[in-house]
Amino acid sequence: MKSMDNKLLIRYILGKANQKESEQIAEWIKESPENLEQFSFLKAQFTFSTMPNTIFQDRRKNFVYGMMRVAAILLVPLIAGIIYLYFANNKTNDKYLEACRQTELLQEQHQGSVTYIANAGTKSLVVLPDSSIVRLNGESKLIVPQRFAADVRELFLTGEGYFEVRHHDDWPMNVRTANGVTVKVLGTTFNLSAYENDEKVKVTLIEGSIVVKEDKSNHEHKILPNQEINIDVNNSNARSASDMKLPKIKHADIYKNTGWVKGELIFDNTPMTDVVKQLERWYGVNIHVTDEDIMKYHFTATFTTESITRVLEYMKFSSRLKYDINGSDVYIQKAGS
Repeated sequence: MKSMDNKLLIRYILGKANQKESEQIAEWIKESPENLEQFSFLKAQFTFSTMPNTIFQDRRKNFVYGMMRVAAILLVPLIAGIIYLYFANNKTNDKYLEACRQTELLQEQHQGSVTYIANAGTKSLVVLPDSSIVRLNGESKLIVPQRFAADVRELFLTGEGYFEVRHHDDWPMNVRTANGVTVKVLGTTFNLSAYENDEKVKVTLIEGSIVVKEDKSNHEHKILPNQEINIDVNNSNARSASDMKLPKIKHADIYKNTGWVKGELIFDNTPMTDVVKQLERWYGVNIHVTDEDIMKYHFTATFTTESITRVLEYMKFSSRLKYDINGSDVYIQKAGS
């Protein structure tokens, strides 16, 4: 596609684009430097327009506009607090500001970084300053510097992300997690699951190659395509090397590990403890299991567009359970109890 409607790009920047539109924009951005420049310029304009208003003289408006275009070309989001932009007679800008007042954005701007959040029950698509793409699963947070350093691209992830990293031989990317695991790449596609309340960090490599580092021990593991590594988060708390568990590297089930990207919630003999966590992240609910024996169950099923009620109905008949829904709270117990 040669051009993209600015209205659609604005919807994406405001966090209002749907999944199909977000993927369409991501593919369009990767098509050419001109597309990336158009997107970056529009996002820079949006960033300026949402800053506190300071009235400039006319001669300064041209200067700020020029600075903004340089920022877009260089793909450098300008830091909040340096300059403020005010379009005194621009009706389009008024619409931007009104939309901002009415929309809860999925990104929080802080000095030096931007935090992207996919709340439970939602998914988000993020375009990084280098045009790499990250898809965030529910209950995930990605912290991105407003400008990557010249020697390394540093990110911080809590939750789950599917990364399509633009390749640069001399510009590696490090994705750090709160679990004491860092994924080091030059350019590749991989899935990283690093929820703080999970017992393991799972990295699945789709193509290319990556190095997974355990930060405390400095142990590094090279992962090949179609492989996955599972690292016990308790390794970061181990007192000695003898207490550490060797991570498991095995052939990856790509379909199962990345099904969420295509909107598929896949359980394959999955322990109920993990089923509960994934349902909470997928549907944005709080699940309360009143009988601990239920947590010993395993569950197998695949869901796409089913509601939480349909999922619970399936569990009811397949596992002899009963449930009750009260707002965003779901209570599960054994049938007959």
